[in-house]
Amino acid sequence: MKRKSTDRMSRIVGLAPDTGDGHVRVTEGDGFHVWLGSENTHAALNAWCERINAALKREGRTLDDLTEAEFMDFVSRLNDAGPS
Repeated sequence: MKRKSTDRMSRIVGLAPDTGDGHVRVTEGDGFHVWLGSENTHAALNAWCERINAALKREGRTLDDLTEAEFMDFVSRLNDAGPS
């Protein structure tokens, strides 16, 4: 059974352990949080989350519309499609 957006609040959480420059990077976006990471890794995680959001928006969906399995399939298909 598909859940309604009002049934839960989904978020993508990105945690990058490769920080070492003394900076604590925290970014909160629409449906995601990214913590830590080097400047490059943090930026890459942010871009990945934004790409997911853009693809969902094109389909008229949100994270809340997807089950865990659907999310994994969606991200797999998005990654297989290459950069957009």
